Amino acid sequence: MPRVSRKQADQHRKDVVDAASRLFLERGIDGVSVPDVMAEAGLTHGGFYGHFSSKDALVAEACVKAFEDRRATYEGYIERNGTDRKAARTEFIKRYTSKNHRDGIGAGCPAAAMCGDLARDNPRGSVRAAFATAMGTLVERLSPLLSGKKKAATREETLAQLSMLVGGLMLARSTKGHPISEEILQSVRSALIDE
Repeated sequence: MPRVSRKQADQHRKDVVDAASRLFLERGIDGVSVPDVMAEAGLTHGGFYGHFSSKDALVAEACVKAFEDRRATYEGYIERNGTDRKAARTEFIKRYTSKNHRDGIGAGCPAAAMCGDLARDNPRGSVRAAFATAMGTLVERLSPLLSGKKKAATREETLAQLSMLVGGLMLARSTKGHPISEEILQSVRSALIDE
């Protein structure tokens, strides 16, 4: 079998991380096997260890990628609304607490999709560290967006709002199909938006 070029190998690794990022958000870390990821990437299972030392190494990289993939979305709220931070914040909160976001786990917030897996007894060392680092970066990026004022929200304000958003989304997803699911989303919107 011919060897792949460095460029092809890099593309294969990227394809694996992209597939893993999407699948881990959709199904959870333990709900996805290495063969699942490799098949989704269009590769054979045998090539996995040529790219990663373990599943946890892949999960850590896929976690960071999932957060990074949302960066443009968050920046888009500010760009669309120009200097009107209150409008940007309102748009973000409304979309975050929407039924579409609740139902689109694989394309949604990685914090809400992954934190249940990372709260389990097994701290998953490198995975938890990658998640915590990505959360820290997310807090910094959301600070200007969650302000609604001329200056960025404080770290404490951002953490409180983000905690309410993520927790509310997780509860709404956990109760999907029951009227309380939509009540939770509406309650978070009402608590965070001054209308």
